[in-house]
Amino acid sequence: MKRREFIKSGLVITAAAGVSGRSAFGEIFIPTEENVSQAEMERFIKELDISMDLISHTGGEYLGSLIPQTPGESEQKFFRSSLRSLMLIGSFGELPIKGQAHPWMQKRMMYSAPEVNFSVNNSFDILRNMSDESKEELSSSLTAEPGLGGRILDTLDLEAKSIGVPSARRRQMKLMGRRIIRGLKHSPEMFIDEYVKKTEKLLLRSNSDEAFEKLFKMRVEEEKYSAYSKEAENAALQWKNSSIPDMPIGYDPMVVEHAEIQHTNATDDPPPIKGLRLLGVGVVLTALGQLILLSAPEGALGLLFGVTIGPILIALALIIIIITAIIREAKKSKANQ
Repeated sequence: MKRREFIKSGLVITAAAGVSGRSAFGEIFIPTEENVSQAEMERFIKELDISMDLISHTGGEYLGSLIPQTPGESEQKFFRSSLRSLMLIGSFGELPIKGQAHPWMQKRMMYSAPEVNFSVNNSFDILRNMSDESKEELSSSLTAEPGLGGRILDTLDLEAKSIGVPSARRRQMKLMGRRIIRGLKHSPEMFIDEYVKKTEKLLLRSNSDEAFEKLFKMRVEEEKYSAYSKEAENAALQWKNSSIPDMPIGYDPMVVEHAEIQHTNATDDPPPIKGLRLLGVGVVLTALGQLILLSAPEGALGLLFGVTIGPILIALALIIIIITAIIREAKKSKANQ
């Protein structure tokens, strides 16, 4: 999907879920204790599924106050899949290792991998394809209206709250958003180019499971990596020995991986895995097969180069899209005067 398609149709008022749908649940319950129980995981997974489903079907009340336009189908798909990707990865990252290794959580990570890849790739394309003129317009708009960046972040925060994103996670996202707004206001070309280059570098250095594992070991030290992997394996074994029944996924896919896609290089990972990797998630082979691992909040996997690349790419692209739509509306109003 090319960036001009977003600009042409105006974008972007659709988001997350309506307040009425989530208000009965409040924030998603995310268990954080190391020895998470099956009952806690069941409650968490049910609430996660509800939020993921709500994002697919309702919402946009708050963003609609910023941009009173009707988005096209492709814009809705991108915006909603991006929010679902941030919700899924953020919730996964808050879990202890035992929770991450739970079979219901693992199943949802692989189920949503094509959607996560779609969100990350489109965000990356938006940044790569921006013209110098468009970048300058971003800076000019944020400078001319000092409160614009704050209004956008407050609106996105309301949308996140409406789908049950925990307050701690929302605070983290808002801090990241403020950094993005500052970068776009003062030097959008340098700021955007910085993350494009970091993403390209990370993709080159982690173009296979083996390369990604090596990169992880360099970041956290091999001893810590081994301990982390062993803990994940033990957790997976505990769940396996518990004979946990399956829980059907409670939300439909927004993006489906096409089986007919052929990869020119047999050593390359499927595209969805690359998208997950940019969000700090990698695939490590264990005795139980493929186990997805994410870094703990203290650092490691998702904090290569000092930042979590994937969430910043998505948040940066969403903010750029919103500002671009506001600029377009302002030009239209001026032309009609």
